This record gives sequence, structure tokens and C-alpha cells, in this order.
Amino acid sequence: MRGKSQTYTVKDGRIRITCSRCARKQYVTVPAGLRKKMIRCTCGQSALYTLNFRSSAREATSGKAFVILPNGRECPVYLCDISLGGVGFNVPVQYSRTMANVPEARIKFRSITGSMVLRRIRIKCVSNNRIGAEFLDGKPPTF
Repeated sequence: MRGKSQTYTVKDGRIRITCSRCARKQYVTVPAGLRKKMIRCTCGQSALYTLNFRSSAREATSGKAFVILPNGRECPVYLCDISLGGVGFNVPVQYSRTMANVPEARIKFRSITGSMVLRRIRIKCVSNNRIGAEFLDGKPPTF
């Protein structure tokens, strides 16, 4: 397979792939922490696979939200996705360094039903202006 990589969910440390050339099915073990893996079939066909280690699905969303820092300051952010365990959002450039130095905060956003949601978060990943955070309270998210 050439071009775009395929995304596979990792279960029990392995993925099940099907060769696009010979249709051979096989299980391949993948180490934890690996995001992409090139796999070659016995027929010679190679393919790049993107690995998803999430236990729950991410739902794409969009909308404005506010991250409330420990000092009480509110930073406007733009929601990208949400799952049972966390949220992903984009931060304006002027707030990216501030957000990278804050381990825990709160996020305030309006759900689809129209109610205001306030959740505690822990910043897990910062990549340029994109931030991934996990929810610290045990409540399920309201989409």
C-alpha cells in the first residue's frame, strides 16, 4: 500500500493487519509508546500503520472554551476533540508557553445540550499550539 497510512487500534499489545496485495491476515506485536510502524508482508508488500493505543474513541468537536489557570486567569481555547478520558484543544500563540508550564487547570465549555461544563484537567501533551489533557474528575463528558 502506498500513500496514506492506515490507523489500527492496539489490543493486548498487537494489531491484526491484512495485506493489500495478497490478502494475508496476520497479528503483529507492537511495543508500547510506538506511534507508527512499517510492516512488510511475506509477499514483499510494505505498509505504514498508525497505531492507536486509546481504550475509548475520540469524538471530533469544535467550539470555544476557556481554560482557567490556578491563578484564576482565563485563557480562550478552541476545542478539537473529546473522549471519555480527556480533551484536545488549540491555544492561541500568546498562551501556548503559559499552558505548557501549567500541570493542572480547569476547562469550561458549553456542551451540545447547552449546559455549561466545568472539568478539572491535567496537561499531558503540548505540541506547538495543540494541547492534549486528561480529565481528573471521574464524571463522564457530556458531548
